Amino acid sequence: MRGRGGWIAVTGLAVSLCAAALVRQELTRASPPPASTPASVPEPVKPAVPREAPPRLPPSLDGRGKAQVRVVSAKEQRPLPGATVALLRDPIDISTPLETAVTNAQGIALFSEAPTGVVHLCARGVGHGEACEHDLGLVAGGSISTVLALPPGATLSGQVLNLDGTPAVGVRLMALSVPSHPRQMPTQAVTDANGRYILDGVTPGTVRIHPFTAEARAHPREAEVQAEAWATLDIQLAGFTPVTAKPRRSRSVRWRHFQPAADDDIKAVSVGVPLRRQDDGTWTGLVEAGNHTVAVTGYHGWRDFHGGKEVALSPGEPVGVQVPYDPSTFLVVGPPHAPTPRYFEFAGHVLLPDGTPAQGARIAVAQPPTYWLRCGNTTPTYQHVRFEGSGFAVKPAAGHRTVYAWLDDGRAGSVTVEGKEGERIVADIRLEDTGAVVGSLDPPAEPYFAQWPSVRVWDDDDRPLKRITGDGRFIIAGLPPGDHALSLEQDPKRHAFVIRPGQRTDLGHLRYEVSQ
Repeated sequence: MRGRGGWIAVTGLAVSLCAAALVRQELTRASPPPASTPASVPEPVKPAVPREAPPRLPPSLDGRGKAQVRVVSAKEQRPLPGATVALLRDPIDISTPLETAVTNAQGIALFSEAPTGVVHLCARGVGHGEACEHDLGLVAGGSISTVLALPPGATLSGQVLNLDGTPAVGVRLMALSVPSHPRQMPTQAVTDANGRYILDGVTPGTVRIHPFTAEARAHPREAEVQAEAWATLDIQLAGFTPVTAKPRRSRSVRWRHFQPAADDDIKAVSVGVPLRRQDDGTWTGLVEAGNHTVAVTGYHGWRDFHGGKEVALSPGEPVGVQVPYDPSTFLVVGPPHAPTPRYFEFAGHVLLPDGTPAQGARIAVAQPPTYWLRCGNTTPTYQHVRFEGSGFAVKPAAGHRTVYAWLDDGRAGSVTVEGKEGERIVADIRLEDTGAVVGSLDPPAEPYFAQWPSVRVWDDDDRPLKRITGDGRFIIAGLPPGDHALSLEQDPKRHAFVIRPGQRTDLGHLRYEVSQ
C-alpha cells in the first residue's frame, strides 16, 4: 500500500509541474517584452501643415457697396448733425436732384446701397460751407469712408414770385459757387407755399442760383454772401417763351477754305440755358423772357467755331432765329476734339512687397484727352482713385495701358495690360520699396481755372504718381531710394532730398519765383 501511494503522489506532482509550465508559456505569449526604446524619450512630433490663406476673389463693379461719411466742423472738430451729404458721379448734372443723406447725432451719414465705381463725397451743413473728397473707388460688396471738415459758411434766403406777382411754389433752387467747379455739390432748396426758400451751407463768395420750375429752367441769378452771415435774394420770374434757333454759317470769307457746311459739328446752342437738338437741325427749348444772347459752339475739322445773336424775348411769344457762326483763326494741332473713349474693366488686389494685402491704396489711370491737342508732346493726366481695402476695379481706356498703385508712404507698383472694349482683365499689383516726396505750394488766385506750377523731379514732369490737392499739398510717390532733386516750373532753384524705402520726405512749404 505504501509503495502504490508513493507512486501516485509522484505522478500528481509531475502533472502539476507540467500544468504550471503550460500556464507560464501562455502568459509569455500574451505579454511581449517591452520595446528597447526608453520610456523617457518622447516620440518625434510631426511638423504642422500650414493652413492655406483663403483665396482673394477678384473685385467687381457689378453690384453695390457702402459709403460712410463723418462730418465735423473745421473750426471746432465737433460732429455736425443734420448736415447734408451728397454722393456725386461724373458727369454731374445740376438739373437732376442729388443723391443725398443727412448726418445723425454723431455726424455720420451712410449710403447703404451706393453705386460702384468712382464717386465723390461732399457735404454742407447749417452755417457751414462745402467740403469734398473726390475720386473714391467702390467695388461690389466693399466700402469706403471719409471724414469731411466743413469750413464756416453762409445762408441765403428770399422769395420767388411768378410773373403776376403770386408766390412761385415748388421751385427747386440749385446754388453753385462762382467760379464753378465741375465737381462741387450744389446747395439746394425748394420754395414753400409762400414761395420762400432758405439755402443753408452756402460757400462764401459769389453764388449763382439756378431756378428750376415745373415749366422750364429759368435763367440763373447771382448774389454775394459773406462767411457766417445771412444774405437775401428775391427772384421775380419773367415767364417763358418757346425759342427755335437755326445755326448757319456767316458770310465771312474765312469759310472759303472749308468743306461744306454739312461737315460742321455743332456741339451746343444756348440762350443762357441749353437748348435741345432736333432732327431737322434746329435747337429748341423754353426760355425765360428778357434780353439774351443765342450762342453757338462747335468744330469743323481742326478748327472750332462760335457765334451769337442778341434776342429780345416776351412771355408766351414764340421766337425763331437764325444764328450765324464763324471759324476761329487758331489752327488746332491734332484732332479738334477727343474721340469717344472705349473702356475695359481691370480688377485685382494691391499687395505689399512681401505679398500681404495692402490697405488704402490709390490706383492711377491715365485719362483720355478731353480737349483738342495743341502739341504732340502733351503730358497725360492721371486720375488717382482711393480704395479702402486691397481690392480695386477701374475702367481704363481700351488699348495698351499701364495701371499704377501706390500708398501714401511712397511704396508703388504697376502692371501693363492690353484691354479691348468691354473686356474684363484680372491681375494683382505688387508694390516695391520706393518712397515719396511731399510738400505744399501757394494755391493759384483762381484755383478752378489757373494752373499749378509744374513740380518736377530731375526735370521729369511726366510722373504718373504725382498728385496736388486743392489746398496746395503735393506728393510724388514711387521714387527709388537715394538722392533726388525737385524744381518748380520756371524757378531755377533746386530742392535736394533723400528718399528712403517706404518713407515720406517732407520739403515743407515751397515758394516759387518766376525767373525773368
